[in-house]
Amino acid sequence: MALVEWRSEYSVRVQSIDSQHQKIFEMINELYDAMRAGDVAQVVPAILHRLAEYCRTHFADEEKMMLQAEYPNYIRHRAEHNKLTKEVLTMEKDFHEDRVMRSLALLRLLNEWIQRHIISADQQYTSHLQAAGIQ
Repeated sequence: MALVEWRSEYSVRVQSIDSQHQKIFEMINELYDAMRAGDVAQVVPAILHRLAEYCRTHFADEEKMMLQAEYPNYIRHRAEHNKLTKEVLTMEKDFHEDRVMRSLALLRLLNEWIQRHIISADQQYTSHLQAAGIQ
């Protein structure tokens, strides 16, 4: 069962970023499925680690493009990325400290946050990136 599904309104019309966002959605769903199936001890740590690493890579790529396009809201956008990174790291820490229920709540919060972030904040940089020739 998917917690979140990719929809066309999530597209920022930059293929590389859309692909990365879709991968994040897949990892969130993979993590959710593993937690629901009770595969906590064997599967969840690896998924959490991959999600944290992938978010860092994605955010670095996205921020590089924003700088290249001279996106005026770069600082605020980077702060939102830092917030999400902190939430993922908290999930990882909570899991390792056997606070799985808290991690499940954070997973749902993360899911809601990433959807809102893409629709509100990420949609705002699309025209700047496209004007800079980034597709």
